[in-house]
Parts: sequence; structure tokens; C-alpha cells
Amino acid sequence: MFARPLAVVTAALAFSACVGSSTPGPSAGGAFVLDGNGNPGVGLDGATRGGGDGGATAGDGGGSGGADKDGAGTTGGDGGGTTNPTADATTGSGGTGGPKVNAKYAGYPSEELRVRIVGPSGRGHAIVSGSIVEVAGVLFGGADSVTWTTEAGGSGAAHGAPFFQTDPIALVAGDNVVTVTAKNAKQTVTDTLVITYNPAFTFQDRLRANPRVAKAGKTTAIHAVAAIGKATNVVKGSVKLLRVDADGNTLTTFGEMTDDGALNTSGDEIKGDGLYTRKITVNDAQPGTARLRATVQVSLNGQTMTAYSDVLAIDVVAEVASAECTDALQALAAAKKVADGGPSAVVDALKANPAVDEAGSGPGGSAWVRFKSGLLGAVPLVKPGNRGATGDSGASTDNLALATVQVQSKRALLLDPYAAEFGADEISAFSSTLQKTKCPAYTPDAHKDDKADFRWLRNLYHYGIVAIASHGDALFADLSPTAKAAYDWRHPGAQEVVWTGHKVNCSYFGSVGSGASCSETKACGPELECVINQSGGNGVCVDHLTADVRRGRVVLGADGTYGILPTFVKRHAEEPYPRSLVYLGACRSLWNGSMAGEFFAAGAAAVAGFNGAVSNEFATKWGTTFLQNIVEGKKLSGVAHVQLEDAANPGTWFQLVGAQNLDAFHSDILNPSWETGNLQGWIKSGDGRVISRLGSTVPVAGKFMGIISTGLGYTAQVGKVEQRFCIPSGKTKFSFWWKYYSEEFKEYCGSPYQDAFTARLDGVVNGKAASITVVNAKVDDLCDGGGQFKGLTPADVSFDKGGVFMTPWVMGSKDISPFAGNGSVLLSFFATDVGDSIYDTAVLFDKVDFE
Repeated sequence: MFARPLAVVTAALAFSACVGSSTPGPSAGGAFVLDGNGNPGVGLDGATRGGGDGGATAGDGGGSGGADKDGAGTTGGDGGGTTNPTADATTGSGGTGGPKVNAKYAGYPSEELRVRIVGPSGRGHAIVSGSIVEVAGVLFGGADSVTWTTEAGGSGAAHGAPFFQTDPIALVAGDNVVTVTAKNAKQTVTDTLVITYNPAFTFQDRLRANPRVAKAGKTTAIHAVAAIGKATNVVKGSVKLLRVDADGNTLTTFGEMTDDGALNTSGDEIKGDGLYTRKITVNDAQPGTARLRATVQVSLNGQTMTAYSDVLAIDVVAEVASAECTDALQALAAAKKVADGGPSAVVDALKANPAVDEAGSGPGGSAWVRFKSGLLGAVPLVKPGNRGATGDSGASTDNLALATVQVQSKRALLLDPYAAEFGADEISAFSSTLQKTKCPAYTPDAHKDDKADFRWLRNLYHYGIVAIASHGDALFADLSPTAKAAYDWRHPGAQEVVWTGHKVNCSYFGSVGSGASCSETKACGPELECVINQSGGNGVCVDHLTADVRRGRVVLGADGTYGILPTFVKRHAEEPYPRSLVYLGACRSLWNGSMAGEFFAAGAAAVAGFNGAVSNEFATKWGTTFLQNIVEGKKLSGVAHVQLEDAANPGTWFQLVGAQNLDAFHSDILNPSWETGNLQGWIKSGDGRVISRLGSTVPVAGKFMGIISTGLGYTAQVGKVEQRFCIPSGKTKFSFWWKYYSEEFKEYCGSPYQDAFTARLDGVVNGKAASITVVNAKVDDLCDGGGQFKGLTPADVSFDKGGVFMTPWVMGSKDISPFAGNGSVLLSFFATDVGDSIYDTAVLFDKVDFE
């Protein structure tokens, strides 16, 4: 079968790591594409030499840096230099260049050779329906060779760098393991992708399960969901849930997964929505990983074939005793007291502690430690005025592609865990920018100091812009390979760390209980997540913090706060990032790309940060400039970015890796018909979701449609989805399609029980608040004789009380010309439960359009 699957990075993004010698390279304002071999630095006219040198010490030309095919820079017009970047740096057209990597496979500059697979999946396990696939990836550092192999005996060389691509790879039905290997004179690194080829069937989504954390020695109820979708060739009763081992071999067959809406038995929430559910329990005596997988039998040309989903991992972890946490903090505090003696004194103090297993120091002098309990810790040694420890590094180069990539969510998360220390920094400045900018219309969530905690960090994937100002470093490079393997770290070298505002409270570990109760109106603490998996909107608190600490995704700091490692980003990417822009205003946030790589793997499009120790003054100034250029200045990421060196920390550069062509100022509606398969771009409350079918009803257009209800499934709250955006000038008509289902038909026509559905636009006209109601339909309006009656037929689905009637698809439309070109509007679809909460109503909506 297959070896342990590894997570991967998103395809077709150009980005760089951070260290190397200082040599000229392209400026941030240049325009580049990839050549036929996948190399950056080719001029737009296709010539072998690009634009001008961005690395001179003075200049005002604003030209684009270029490169020969072998990576050597070629001088042209000056793009603004280190000493005097006079090429209008505040608009991103100036700044200096960085080093090139001279090697047969010239990856992005990095002191550690690193290879990452970037496609066809970003999660380490791809499900495909075609027998031929090409694997793409990105290289950090220089390699003499980049090759690929399969378990079936296939092999070949990859082509291009820093982005590479394999030749077409022939797959066998079932699981295929593809390994990419990069080598140079000093290092050999690999990355692996499991590709499951199902010839006759495509799962609509990856396998899902909640919760994904279980405690060793305790029973945990888990709901697993397989997305079968609209497939018609599925053999009845054949969708099964399995438990498998690390190689994919079946250990247990739990039984049939069903789409029957039977909450109390199967755990399925909505009958006929194409999502098949199985409720199981996990009760493992020892810590480890419980791996789940779904299978389905499908008919094809008279034959029956079995299709396999991806493998989903459930953390099974031991509780962290409060004494473990206390001992770790005391050891870190004791080591910090000898910091005046330098990194070696701190490391020696840690190694002398009997609770310590391993200890060492990072490139900037900060110390790291692995305790015998498995917990990780760090003693940051920060130079006053910096956002991390000191140390030397180098700059990077990037390319600017032709096609524009748009951020797919207008939600912004701004975290400032050290606001009290940093003062008025780039986060506070950008928060003001977002609040006053009408188009694009961002909805910011801003949190500082100890409020910048895990409840936000676990939900980064909701946001189109993520901006964090914090301390950071790169640690654990010399941690033993055995320990790194146990933590399932993707990169074998140093791990970039970003510190949070979440305070370490050791008493939490002594009091937390797996499965503590919660509800839609009674939240858990920030260390926990409330998973609603019981009727009436009730659920359990899931202890993510214990799992993250045990699995090496979170580190304890000597200052009493937690830091996150790259695998934290990987683990908590529940949905693909909406082509996000991520700004990491911390030291060494782009030291080797280990953190950025996980953001790309999760779907982010670009990451900005610093490759070495950075002063607070420098980060504040140029972080503010970049973020304001992106939104207020309406500039593409590569134009908004100013690549400069921090004079207070020679060798530290402000870098942008990933898409240089990212558009974060696009103002139109996003994901209007939910074709991403989720609510990306929208904000939901209560019961709002995206489905591919409801019984025999399928979307008006495309593959997916939205649904809200007065409380279907486990949810008790009425549903609402909304999005703020700007309607372009010249648009006059808004339309969408909707379909109403209710248990209140027909016996409650004319009664007080009047569940309603509303679609409304709210905005400003001539300086005054205004609303346009597109649809407002209650039960009586849709009954025979009602003003909006279009016919009622028995539905082929049932809710928890039984009989349901439904309307046909109905188009709602309205003139919206007063809002066009007149600032932002808020589009809301919501249900209202009137009279009682016993009988449920659900509304489908699809094909949102502006003409």
C-alpha cells in the first residue's frame, strides 16, 4: 500500500526562501514570467535577459531586475538601491534585489536544501479519476538533481526550477506513492505524495471527521462524513467506513455510512444531501493515530469497482499533567536567568536539568529544548528593539506572473500579540486603513496582546488577509531525526516559530476534561473548540491545545506564552485558504520557508515576512507601507512590496514569497454561486452550508448551491449567510434562484407558524442608510392563494418531524442601480423561525448574478 502521507504545497505559486550571499537580483517592481523550463527572471518579451539590476546602492530608474537562464544577473536600469532607494519606494516601485542560486536546479535562496511537492494536492493525499498525472513542486536552495520515483517502479527527472514538474506519471488503480528527491553535494531531501486513482468515481470532497482529537484511555464519539455527491452509479449500501494502519491496510470495518438524516442513530444531519455519515467511537489505550478511510462500490459498464477516499488522521494523545507544564516552565525560566552568558550558557543550563531530553540553539542564538515528556520549549534571546534574536542572512528574489490571482475572501484577521511592547505598529495602522476603506470592503477581526489567542489562530483559513506582528525565530534544526519523525514535521531542518499572545496556564491541563459539554450559546475556552454533534445545538469541547502540545505543533516559551510551529498551520487548515495574503511581521518568519510552505500547502497565495532578525521600527514602517499599498493603494502584491534591507540588522530583508500578482483589492462579490464547494468568501451564523443536492434537487447551475434553515441537523439556530462587497457602476439588476422546503406546509397555512426567508441588500444612498429587499417569503405567501404561490409538491426528503413540501425553483430579482458604484453593500440570505422551533424550514439558493 502506501507509506505515511505527507502534506504538500499549492501548485503554480512562485516564492523564495531567505538566506544566501548578497548578490544583485530583480526589484519588486519588475514584471516576470517563467521560461520554458519553469525558471523565473525571463523578460516579458521572451528574451533570455530580463530587465535591470535592482541591487545598486543608489538610483531612481525603477527598472526591473533580470537574470540570464543560468541565474546570473544582468544590469539594466536601476530599480532603487539599498543606500538610497529613491525609486518611489512607498509605492513599491523601488527597493533592492537579492541573491541568485547558482546550480543546475536553482531553487529559491535558502541555507537548507528543501523540496516540496505542490500538486495535484495540498494535503499530502490526492484523489484523482485520471490514470495519468503530473506532479509539480518547488525547490529551496540549489540541487544537482531533482528526480521522481513511484512504488510501481516508474522514475524520471523533474524539469525546471525553482518550480519543477515531472513527466506524465502512469498510475495504477488504487494507491500510488510518488517520491521526489533533490540532491546536492551536501544534502539529500525528499517529499512524498500519495495519489489514489479511482477509475470510475470521484469523491466530491475529502473525508471529514469531528472531533479529530481523542484522549488515550477514554471513549470519544466521532462523526465521519464522506462526500458522495450527485453520483448515480453508487451501489446501494456500499459506502463503508474503515480504520486503516499507516500503510493503508484495513484494521477495522466500522460498517455502512448512510445519508438518511437519522441524527440519533447514524448521526447523519440531512437526508439526501449527498453526505454519508457514520458515528463511531475511538477508545485507544495508548497514544497514537487513528486513521479513517471511506470506500464505495460503483457500477461501470456492468462491472463493480471499489473507490477509496483519502486517509484522515485522528490524534490520540495522553493528557498533559499540570506538573509537566509547570516543570517545563520552571526549567525555561531557570535557563533564561543565565542568558547574559550567551546561548551556550542557556543550552548548558537546559541540558543540566534532569527533565530535559535534548537542547540546542538556533541561528540567532535563541535556545530550544525537548523535554522527556515530549513537550517542546524555547528561550528567546531578543536584541532590544528587535522582534526576535539577531543573526545574519540574505535576501531573496521573486517573479511576477502575468495572470492576476484574486484573494477570495474579504475577511481580514489582524493579530498583535505584542501590541503593548511594539506600540503603534503596522497592525494598528492597517486596522485603521481597513476601517476607512469602503471598496474593497473588508470585514476585519483585530485582536491584540493576550486576546490574540488560539481561537483565532485555529481559524486562519477563513481570512483573505492574515496579518500578524509578533516575535519569531527558527529553532530545532539539530533536534534528533527520531524526534522530528515522531512530531511528523515536514521539513527536516529548522522550524520557524511565531509567538502568540496566548498565555501558558498550567492549571488548564490539570482541569481540562475531554468531552466537556458546550452548545451554540455556551462556548468553550480559547484552548478548546465547541463541536456541535448532539441535537438541540449541543456538543463537546475538543481539547486541541493538548493535542498540539503533544504533537509538536505548539511550543512553550520562557516568557510564558505559546508559539506555533509550521505543522500547526497544516493541522488546522480545515478548508482551503481563500488564496490568502499572509503577512508575518516577525523575525525569521521567512528564514527557510518552513512556515510559508505550510501556508501555501493550505491554499494561501503569498506570504510576506523577514528572513532574519528585524527591528520593530523597520517592520512597522515597511509592513505598514506594504499592507496599505495592497488595499488602499489597490496595487498587486509584487508592486505593493518594497524589498529592502533592515539597516539595523544587515542581511535581513523584507521579502514577499508566492504570487507577486495577487489582487487583494478586487471589490466584486466573491464565490457568488458557491462553486468552491464551501462558504468561502461568506460569513455564516447558525445553519448555513453548501451542498450538491437535496434529494433529487440539484443546483440551477454548476455543482453546488447554498442552504440555510431554521435548525436542521444538530444546529438549533436559524441560518444566515452574508457577504459585504461593492457593486460596479453600470450594474442595474440583481438576481438569484431559491427553493423553499418546510414541515409547516400545508397544515399550518393561515396559522401563526410563519417561518420566513429573506434576501436583502443593505447599503448607503446619498449618505443615508438604505435597503433593498429582493425576496421576503413566509409560509402563507407560498401557500395556495398566497401572493408568491408557485405550487407546492411533496418533497423527496424529510426533516426530523417528517412530511415536507417544497416549492419549485423561483428566481428573485430587483433593480439595484442605486447601490451600483456607491460604496459597499451587505448581501444577506437568512431564515426566520416564527411561532415555534418544532417544525423546520430550509431554503436552497443558487446562481447569484449582477447584470
